[in-house]
Amino acid sequence: MKTEVYILPLLLMSTVCYSQDKIFKKNGDQFEAKITEVGTVNIAYKELDNLTGPVRSLEKLEIYKIIYKNGKSEILGKYETAEEAKALIINKINEFGIDRDDEDFKINAEFEGDQIKINSINKKGKVLNEGEVWDLGRVVDFHHISKRKNNIFFLNIVTYKTKNSKTELDKLVIKMTDYEAAEAVLEAMKDLKIMLKKNQG
Repeated sequence: MKTEVYILPLLLMSTVCYSQDKIFKKNGDQFEAKITEVGTVNIAYKELDNLTGPVRSLEKLEIYKIIYKNGKSEILGKYETAEEAKALIINKINEFGIDRDDEDFKINAEFEGDQIKINSINKKGKVLNEGEVWDLGRVVDFHHISKRKNNIFFLNIVTYKTKNSKTELDKLVIKMTDYEAAEAVLEAMKDLKIMLKKNQG
């Protein structure tokens, strides 16, 4: 009988601890909470150690996944890791990117850590204008995709550029030949910025 008396509180305690919602953010942070509302843009929740306190709010674009107390999960982000987002960015730019001034030239993108380098390549495969790297973890503004004639689309990202050991705020312009690819790159860059916040902080 004594054994049953001791086991029951432990079972109840584990049930209480488990029956909470778990939020996984794109920057790698995760925490348990009591979600009170899931809206189209934000989720509302209460902190577990202050359930009688104020309701907190978190933008859904910052969240990768939610595991609800009933065990069901909801995936809100496309990319679980920064490496997945980087791979998409590189693949789409290298497939659909072209030089801003000469459409006969392709562009080649690659990451150096959390910074991206984008160079033009001529028909012989020679790299042009090498040296600039752009910090996607410190983006100040993502502009809307700009559509031009002949199915040309421009991505404009305001962020910090480093060249010859000098860093300054500038605009990264990426010229692409496919709208869906440009849209995918823009979305991945926005997610990547959130994921890199933890490392930049």
